[in-house]
Amino acid sequence: MSRLIALLLFLALSTSAIAGAWGEGSFENDDALDWTGECSQSIGTKLVATTLNAAVKARYLEAPEASAAVAAAEVVAAARGKPSAKLPKQLSAWLDRQSKAELASLASIARQALRKVRDPKSSELKQLWSEGKKNGWDSNVGELEARLAN
Repeated sequence: MSRLIALLLFLALSTSAIAGAWGEGSFENDDALDWTGECSQSIGTKLVATTLNAAVKARYLEAPEASAAVAAAEVVAAARGKPSAKLPKQLSAWLDRQSKAELASLASIARQALRKVRDPKSSELKQLWSEGKKNGWDSNVGELEARLAN
């Protein structure tokens, strides 16, 4: 009986570790979608810059902040003409009202933020995606990083 309880407890804890994430994509988690909603209601590009700068300056990135940084980096990539095929429509509409040049100028800080997001020493999100079975999260973030570099 105690083995069964221990197994159930282990399964519950391991499942909650990635609660709110249902896919490996940039916008396939609750934190990124919450950020997307906030961004699409904002005026100007300040939220994108603030999100990326906070990620770069953080000693350790919790999963919600890392997910927001990935979403913000996607906005920068889209402003540079290299959007994700899964960019939410509300962000696309928001981008149409913004200075693409101003957003595109954030590419360097976006790349820095993504390097931090992908570092297991400084990112809870990276640690969470490194647990368990092999997945494509890291390669998806790497592909985003490449869209910001070219």
